[in-house]
Amino acid sequence: MNHLFLSLLALFYLVYGAERLIQFNETYTLWINEDDIEKMSWDPNLHFMDITDYPEIKAKSPKVFAIPIDPTHQEEVNRFIATINSNTQFNHILRLSTDFTTRYYTSQSGVDAVNYWIAQYRSYIRGRTDVEVAAYPHTWAQPSVVARITGTTKPDEIIVLGGHIDSTASGGIAPGADDDASGSATVLEIFRVLSEGNFKPERTIEFHAYAAEEAGLRGSQAIATAYANAGVNVVAMLQFDMTGYVGSGTTPTIGVITDFTTPALTAFIRKLVTTYTNLGFTNTACGYACSDHASWNRQGYTDGFVFEATFANSNPYIHTPNDLRSRLSQTHCAEFANLGVGFAIELAYAEDSNKNIIE
Repeated sequence: MNHLFLSLLALFYLVYGAERLIQFNETYTLWINEDDIEKMSWDPNLHFMDITDYPEIKAKSPKVFAIPIDPTHQEEVNRFIATINSNTQFNHILRLSTDFTTRYYTSQSGVDAVNYWIAQYRSYIRGRTDVEVAAYPHTWAQPSVVARITGTTKPDEIIVLGGHIDSTASGGIAPGADDDASGSATVLEIFRVLSEGNFKPERTIEFHAYAAEEAGLRGSQAIATAYANAGVNVVAMLQFDMTGYVGSGTTPTIGVITDFTTPALTAFIRKLVTTYTNLGFTNTACGYACSDHASWNRQGYTDGFVFEATFANSNPYIHTPNDLRSRLSQTHCAEFANLGVGFAIELAYAEDSNKNIIE
């Protein structure tokens, strides 16, 4: 993209500031106003990325880390998995989806939901001085959430587990129990288990709840771009977006997303599924900009994404007032917490053996 075109884009945005530059695939973009973006967000099959603030990638090339070939810390991981409380996890889904009538990123309810979520995270710190939780402010109303357990020997190398906290639906009622209170609650439960269990990772582990995912991955883009520009060493990022629905007549499975993800990490995730959950995995694709992992992928980071099913068998009620916890499976949600604990612990160790160098 040449400088003249970028200048024209900047001039256009100054004149038509209410419009945003929306990208639907790697080559097709349109300027669209905020009201129409919200309407687009109601269609769960329409994926897009708002690249207004990041029309071209200027970030430094991130450092590439080796990913394990096989899990090697089963005894420790299983000890922490034994402390997962699916009742607590499922209750967080209920509270987030019923106490806040919508969590759309421009709404006060969306801001209130983030403040509530930060309070839940902080309640699990239990006086640890190596753990912190904070709002990550944006240029819009709703902040994201970043919690951190600082590493002991390689604190500048970071593992990221993420989900998005916002929701959307036509008519103003957007409970978003599955999309994505389920993923947000999964990440929170993983944090609770590791923080309360006094896990001391060698690498830093971060737990993210992204704002404005439904409006074009805006929260995760802001964070991923800031990290890349600052040269932050993210070893791997795993996205949890929808972890609770099992369709009638389908076999419960963990969907492993194969597009816009890193093959070596995806291969390791498959082994984590078979090692630490009671489910199998099914490979599935979700398309361009389908969730926040795409923001990290766009910046060149190592990323993965796990999903409640294949995309063909996913929850048909999302982005409507009927995306309710009553339609979700508590045991299915808990399996994703098992997986996330395994992911965090296995990658938090910094030994160099048993590694698969990403090309």
